[in-house]
Amino acid sequence: MGFVGFIKKRLSSSDPRKKLRKILKDFELPHFPKSVLFILDGVRDPNVPTFEVARRVATDPGIHLRVLKTVNSAAFGLSKKVTNIEHAVALLGRARLEALILPLAIQETLPRFQAPCLDQKLFWLGAARRGSLARQIAQLLCPTTHVEAFSAGLLQDMAIPVIMHLKASIYCPNLESWNVEKDLHLDELEKKELGFDHQEVGKLMGEEWFLPEALVEAISSHHRYFEGQNPGVYLASFIRYKKDPTESPEEELILEEAYTKFNLAKDTTRNVLYRAYKEAEDLAKIFI
Repeated sequence: MGFVGFIKKRLSSSDPRKKLRKILKDFELPHFPKSVLFILDGVRDPNVPTFEVARRVATDPGIHLRVLKTVNSAAFGLSKKVTNIEHAVALLGRARLEALILPLAIQETLPRFQAPCLDQKLFWLGAARRGSLARQIAQLLCPTTHVEAFSAGLLQDMAIPVIMHLKASIYCPNLESWNVEKDLHLDELEKKELGFDHQEVGKLMGEEWFLPEALVEAISSHHRYFEGQNPGVYLASFIRYKKDPTESPEEELILEEAYTKFNLAKDTTRNVLYRAYKEAEDLAKIFI
């Protein structure tokens, strides 16, 4: 089924926008950029050649610039600078290109917010840490899923800016408590205070924006581990919103969960976690 058919199927099966309005009291979710849908249509269609995908990327100056910036970042590890978008697209490959374009487009589409407990920079730093950790854990435990794990880790909290934009005064106390207390679960705090959680809102947003179904499913349930869920995506959900992660209980929780659920030695997980933090510092600059 092509991308257009995929959209028609989604539109005929449900109306996420109506559900979002009901949950968020008539909040109007911004539409996904048409230029990005045009690019993704080419990325997802194997019959569209690489040079045409590159041409489509070049039609959106913001995406074009940041794709080049990503390929030339320290996290990508190339010895020579890439200046040609077709070369960059070929180096990334279609799966990684989509994994990069989706968060870039979502970052541009999400509402801006500024709250005492969380700002834009800290939110995207946290997202970068999640994406990087999810990818690196997946490379250890299920290597063929590392690209999908990166996307799901990076975007698993994409509903939080929407909730923060609308309900910062109510939401901040919950987020601040979760940031420092080991035994609290953010989704449970949200349901108690708001009647819904960011996983539920993220699922509806993903459906509205026609994100891949596997990605929507990962976003909808990242705080609870179940058979078939990507281990990296689950472990990434323990990362808090702290400039200094040593000020939160996340490392202890991640080490414990990785050992008990996936038999990963604590030293191994600790090394992966520190690498993820380091990589995220560079990655976050692309989104800020």
